[in-house]
Amino acid sequence: MSFDDSPIGERLSQSLPSSTGSDRRADEKQMPWAQPAPALPTRATEPSSLPELPPLPPDPPSNAASTALALTTPTETTRDAVEAVGQAAVLQRAFINNGEQVGTKYVYEQTLDSHAPISPEYLAVVREVYAEPHGGDRMAPSPFKQALEALRAAGSVLVISRPPNSSRTFTAYALLAHLLNGGVISEVRPLSFGGSKHFPTRRLPHDRHCGYLLELPPDEDDFAVDDSFGGNLTKLVERLQRRDCRLIVLTRPEQWRRISHGAPDGVAPELGTVSPRDIAERWLLGQEPDFPTDQWLAHPDIKPLLTGQAPTDVLNLVYLMLEEHRAAQSAATVASAPDQALKHQRDGSPRRTFEEQVANVAAAHSNWEDELYTWHEPEGRSRTSFERNFLLAAAVLRGDPVGHVYARAAKLTEQLDTLKVEVDGQREPGVIAMTRAIGAQREEDGTLTFTRPHWDDAVIEYFWNDRPLARTTFLKWLAQAPVVDTSTSREALEIVSRDGRLAVAERVGQFALQWAVRHRRQTPLERIVEEWYKHGTAKELWPLAVELLDSAAIHAVSAPYIHSMLLAWSSRSQPHLQRAVVEVCTGAFGRRHTAKALRRLRNVAAQGHPDVIDTLREAVRVLWEDATVRQMLFGYVVDWCKSDTTSQTVGHRTFTALALNSPPEAAGLPPLLQAMVEGTPDEEDTFRPTVQGLVTGWRTLLRQAAGPTGERDLDKAIFTWLDAALEQHELKSLVFDSLRQAVNVPGAEGPILRETLRTSAQWWVQGQDRPYAEEKEDLKRELSALLDQDLIARRSQPLAPQPTSPGAPTDEPHGDAEVDAA
Repeated sequence: MSFDDSPIGERLSQSLPSSTGSDRRADEKQMPWAQPAPALPTRATEPSSLPELPPLPPDPPSNAASTALALTTPTETTRDAVEAVGQAAVLQRAFINNGEQVGTKYVYEQTLDSHAPISPEYLAVVREVYAEPHGGDRMAPSPFKQALEALRAAGSVLVISRPPNSSRTFTAYALLAHLLNGGVISEVRPLSFGGSKHFPTRRLPHDRHCGYLLELPPDEDDFAVDDSFGGNLTKLVERLQRRDCRLIVLTRPEQWRRISHGAPDGVAPELGTVSPRDIAERWLLGQEPDFPTDQWLAHPDIKPLLTGQAPTDVLNLVYLMLEEHRAAQSAATVASAPDQALKHQRDGSPRRTFEEQVANVAAAHSNWEDELYTWHEPEGRSRTSFERNFLLAAAVLRGDPVGHVYARAAKLTEQLDTLKVEVDGQREPGVIAMTRAIGAQREEDGTLTFTRPHWDDAVIEYFWNDRPLARTTFLKWLAQAPVVDTSTSREALEIVSRDGRLAVAERVGQFALQWAVRHRRQTPLERIVEEWYKHGTAKELWPLAVELLDSAAIHAVSAPYIHSMLLAWSSRSQPHLQRAVVEVCTGAFGRRHTAKALRRLRNVAAQGHPDVIDTLREAVRVLWEDATVRQMLFGYVVDWCKSDTTSQTVGHRTFTALALNSPPEAAGLPPLLQAMVEGTPDEEDTFRPTVQGLVTGWRTLLRQAAGPTGERDLDKAIFTWLDAALEQHELKSLVFDSLRQAVNVPGAEGPILRETLRTSAQWWVQGQDRPYAEEKEDLKRELSALLDQDLIARRSQPLAPQPTSPGAPTDEPHGDAEVDAA
């Protein structure tokens, strides 16, 4: 089944048959030249800035799939390794066996370090299954081979200008995998473009014999890659040549047209087209070397399913064929067992003929629509709403005990049809009758299964298409499905385990994500986020919702729409939406798309909602780790501190996040002070906070702490900064200047700020859990003397005109002859 009607089949987290051609939009074009990319296509215009197939992490987790991958070498791949990458390509993570595919998770848990090398095991798989595209002249060397030969020269740069979700990253990996296998390069590394609109040559690492992959971030709002990028490629070539390295740049056609001026000739060649049949054959043989490819791919019912299909559609079909082929082999093994003869004589052989296998693939590819129509509209009778809803509930709650499914089906009937179904007596059909009515099997553990492949997924798709006016009500029921229902479980004497509920929750979340992306409607995900937020952010459903959004925001196919949705949510006032945005910006999305995350946090901060302030504080810490956005981030924090509406909420919290260590007792300098001592001023991405910006932040902290009984954050920050001034002499002037100017304000506020600072400084010298030290006393006296000098200097200045309207003082210290009490 597919939840997509676009030319690239959608399988966000499941092995789903792709859509038929009849439900495609007329204005969408096929892309037969692309290679398999992760599914879940979108018609979003905003491209993704994430590779379609991310590399394996350098330190794989300990599980069976990762072990299989780890045992491969750059010249040898295993079937398990190929299958793990293949399932990652269609994101079959959550819906198989009521859990997640460990192999897929292994492939997709890419390290957040953008400079970590790409696993050679992963590259070996890419080289194994990549179907090479061809140009118009089949006798001439293919464009792919020509590009590969061009990359062998030291300093070579290749630009792949293709739309998102067109396997540009997979193609780049294939090229780099061949270079690695041939010994031309020793490793492959992705490069982070950074938060700046420029990519200076200094950004290139100092490594030798490396192949680099650089993806240009998409244009968004007030951010765009500078027009000079193409002209600067010549400088990159020179530096790459000196280090015997190569670079592949990923961009989009509209972006490349804008930034390509001055680029070397031939740097962005056309790479040709690829046959869907070739893609299918490479993947099938990569996973089953003995797979009868000719028999399957030449079958008259399979050939039309391949014609003109995009690579992800092809890969979806590949997995349907593999499943049927393996199921038939397994059934044949079981059927040959001597103790099974009597059972097969009674029930019939479970082995399917080849024609039956093909028929199942074709039917699953079309979402079983004809068969489901026949079930929903049988001749001579009409299905009851309870029967329909029991089938739908069983499809959603796969793996739950049948009693729980029975009760949930009654609840769904009540919500959809306002019809009360009494399931606690004997008036309505029971579990056995309902199970037989929907054609399911009741297993020994009390769960229901369907014999047709992907039948349960097709059931949900059928309902979604058949009952459009019931979608909103269904989404509410769907969002509540994983929530604990102790009364139902107790009455049915059944227990739905925590793992079972999480499996349902992940399944529900993926459905909502698929529908949201396909239809470009926020409602499905909004409903999930809202209901699971009500359940409690400290409970397991909320982290799962955040993880769902975070994963979708870094996946190339779903990212375009999710990015725009998060941008819209960031400006809305609902706390559950804002909390979701901030937590996603704190996760992988924030680390990989830092500039985008920063803009969304800016919108959230403007709302100043109290429920998200602490989460926003953690997000600022995360984003600060990207040196390229520090100047922009610090500017936002200073602006929040200046604003009357956000200074004592967002401004206070976010400045504290940078002024303190996390956790506060951690050793070392806090982020703001660390930025003052690391690197040199002429190094790329080096940012040193301005004293005036620090003054604005410190003044915000001091204003919130009213005298000696203020917020402990202020004391912790002052203790930390005075410790730094004591231990690192080069920081003392910065610390003193920031604190002095922060309290050097006119009017009645000046004495309050100075007294607050003096009190905290005295506690630093000797207070609870802080033993007295003479050098601390000396430093405190030095600071106090400077504060006195500032006060004397202010009193000696001529009178300044008083402001005509009330408001907070400006960040610049003013001369004022008004007498301040020291």
